[in-house]
Parts: sequence; structure tokens; C-alpha cells
Amino acid sequence: MSLKTNVISVALFATLSGMSMMANAAPSADVTLTGIITNTTCDVTVNNAQATLNVGVYKSGEFTANTQQGSVPLPVELTNCSDETGALIIQGTTASANPSKQLFTAASDDTVGFMIKTSDNASQVAADESVAFDVTSAGANTYAFNVGMGSTTLTPAAGAYSAPITVAYIVN
Repeated sequence: MSLKTNVISVALFATLSGMSMMANAAPSADVTLTGIITNTTCDVTVNNAQATLNVGVYKSGEFTANTQQGSVPLPVELTNCSDETGALIIQGTTASANPSKQLFTAASDDTVGFMIKTSDNASQVAADESVAFDVTSAGANTYAFNVGMGSTTLTPAAGAYSAPITVAYIVN
């Protein structure tokens, strides 16, 4: 084969590959943007500044759909605060099969993730729901959510799961 034939073959292959890649590209894509605006002086520390909270190991057959399994404290500490009236909120992706937005997952089509209760275990916390919490400039400003696992199905698939969340303190 001559150099000219090789160059033509490579050019033809590159053109066909590019056309094939363009044929697979979607004409549009969605992205969810999130942000928080607050008027607080507080610095927020979650989970004692540790990036991971291990909520335990559970058996697949122990689950009830959309019900929290287990309870591990997720401490939140607010420092450098003025006397303020505000609320803690949690942002994150939630399972689309859980319309109450209480199952935090890595992706919206996931069926297994994490559920979070208020410090008194009285209620589940939904994404972007305000949990009232007033702080003072003196003393400790601490709160502890209670985290467990959850599933939209009765027998979730065995595996390791994770879900990113953001905890913020909102003052108007």
C-alpha cells in the first residue's frame, strides 16, 4: 500500500468515526443547578469535618419501602455565630420513586440511598426542607440529624451505596 492510500484510508476512517460519534450525540441535555443564599455569620461543620459517615450494614430482607433502616448521628456544629433565628437545610439528589424527596441517592433513578430524621426522630427530613434551629453567640450550637439507609423497594440489591449531600444554615 502506498503512503497516499494509507492517508486516504485514515482520513476516510476518521470521517466515518466522527460521523458515527455525532449520530450518537443527543440534541440536548439536562443538568440540575443548586445553590444556597444565606445571611448568616456562622461557619458550618458537618460530621466533625469528616467527609464520610458510615451508617452501617443492613440485610436486604430487613427493609420496608420508603422507611428508614437504622439510625446513626450526623452532627452539625455552627461556630462564629451571632444570635440568629434560622434553619438547617439539606440539599441533595433524591430518588424519583420517592416523591416525598426523603431518600437521598447518588442519582435520581436509584432505588437505594439514605434517609435522615430530625434530632428527636420525630420526622423524616426531605430535600430543601427547613429544620428550625436558632443559634447564639455564646455556647455550643450543635444539632444531630439521625441517618439510616432506605429503599423504594422491599428487597434492595446488595451492594455499597453512597450519596452526596450539602447541609447549610439559612438565615433570612
